[in-house]
Amino acid sequence: MGKQILFVDDEKSILKALERLFFDTDYEIFTADSGEEGLRILAANPIDVVVSDMRMPEMDGHQFLTKVKTLYPGTTRLILSGYAEEKEIFRSLINGSSNLYLFKPWDGDDLKKKLAQIFDSRQIFCNRALLDLANGLDNLSLITGIYNLVSKLIDQEAEITAIAKVIETDPSVTAAVLRIVNSAFYNIKTGSVSQAITFLGLPILKSIVLSCSLFKFAVIKVPPFSIALLTRHASTTNLFMAQIYSTFLKKHVPDTLATAGLLHNMGLLLNLHYFPEQYNKIIHECTANPGKQLPELEREYIGVSHSELGGYLLNWWSIPYPIVECALFHHDPQHKAIIDTEAVAAIHIANYYAWKALSPQVARSLDLETLSRLDITQQDCDQLLRV
Repeated sequence: MGKQILFVDDEKSILKALERLFFDTDYEIFTADSGEEGLRILAANPIDVVVSDMRMPEMDGHQFLTKVKTLYPGTTRLILSGYAEEKEIFRSLINGSSNLYLFKPWDGDDLKKKLAQIFDSRQIFCNRALLDLANGLDNLSLITGIYNLVSKLIDQEAEITAIAKVIETDPSVTAAVLRIVNSAFYNIKTGSVSQAITFLGLPILKSIVLSCSLFKFAVIKVPPFSIALLTRHASTTNLFMAQIYSTFLKKHVPDTLATAGLLHNMGLLLNLHYFPEQYNKIIHECTANPGKQLPELEREYIGVSHSELGGYLLNWWSIPYPIVECALFHHDPQHKAIIDTEAVAAIHIANYYAWKALSPQVARSLDLETLSRLDITQQDCDQLLRV
């Protein structure tokens, strides 16, 4: 796999500094001082990662990355910009034109580390077995119809009322949006979808719509799993993750992670739907060999793990990268490619305790080193999560 990085910034001094920083690495570095030049370089070279400034004349970073997303969807897109551009950065994350953001001024070693981690994740996504399996899933594009409509409206910066009208065409999605906004987590009492969208924010709305679409689509015939169980597990994981953040980390879950629990197990849902015969064998094997891990058995019987499939598809659907990481690494919270180690640690713990509460026979191992990373004990979690 290649390692081509394109840096785009209208300040040539910054581009020179970045060239010096990566001079002794094995990356092939390209630079452009405008979005137009960046697009010309992309047309002529197989760029893996684009890192763009936000404020540039003529074509700003948001406009540039939106074009990159459309023309080169397999390219990872990052923003490297100042704190003053937080509004523009948030807009770019909402419509999925950017996967991740990094703030200026950067720390050289930290920037190198994060890019190395991104390439490690890209290596997983470029696995031939994963690509072949994901591309061969029948009717997968049909399930995201309403999600695609909502995403398109967000891309076009449509009015909230227009987005609400699309949501209201699907009773189950409408119910899910209102249920979440009226839950104890948000404690907003409203029956209006428009108001709900305003309170929740667009990134969270996109994730809810995608989650509902996937759960409606899937048919599960692999005991002890069912749509009802998987739905409860998703919402319980989301709740437990919020409790871990508020109680142990003393902060709210960031907006970019607010629906990580709802989406982290989408790969499992799809594996159960598409491969019931193989999954019945996996369940039998899990029962016979408790020491075997689920991802290991999935690779043996299906070719890829549900974590890999879920992470790949969420990344393809332009879900915020922190949620992609939670899906991709929730069974491997010590992986070197993880950027947001805190979020993945929290989702790993929440996932384990949600299974333990709802279906103990499904719960596998809890990584105790992950608990140490958050400076908490298993007893702390047992008490907080009532298991």
